[in-house]
Amino acid sequence: MTILAVCGPIGSDLEEFSGQCYSLLNKENTLLIHSADYNSMSSLLFAIQNARGDVIVYGPDIFLDDKLRAQFDIKVFLELDSDLCLGKFLISSLANKSNVEKYQEYYFNKIQPLNEKIRESAQHADLRRPQGRPSDKLIDLLVDKEEGTLKRCPLLSSSLSRNVFWKSVSQSQQPDHKEQTESSIVSANQ
Repeated sequence: MTILAVCGPIGSDLEEFSGQCYSLLNKENTLLIHSADYNSMSSLLFAIQNARGDVIVYGPDIFLDDKLRAQFDIKVFLELDSDLCLGKFLISSLANKSNVEKYQEYYFNKIQPLNEKIRESAQHADLRRPQGRPSDKLIDLLVDKEEGTLKRCPLLSSSLSRNVFWKSVSQSQQPDHKEQTESSIVSANQ
């Protein structure tokens, strides 16, 4: 039994990615779980612990809970910038033909702060898929298509650096700590 967890900010393609993985697996031995279908993290944890076979669990906040996160064998984070999260949220909200300003206010007061916490939880991911990148290579790493099962991925041991695979867009734009320290020393000596 392997438990694959897929996380990302609200607006990312968690459901689509998880569904793509699930479509390649033996449905009799695999459970697909959306965290929103459970009213608490403890009930979600109970469902995962009592599942038989492989499990794919997805949701925007599943990396925020320590006990839940400890159950996951493979943790994948799907990157998405804030402006795209807002755009996707507004598009889905406008399907209801409601007040745009009301939804913008809700997004900036509720969704955006939660997405910032969710982005911080990416540090717990074993793999990160950069925004706008295709999912096929990542899915190949995760799914044994011949067996119809999730791979155990011995590559993803906790001894590896979490940043060995990909950095988020915001991380790649930040200066390297070593470079920052060196430039501070040079300016201090001048």
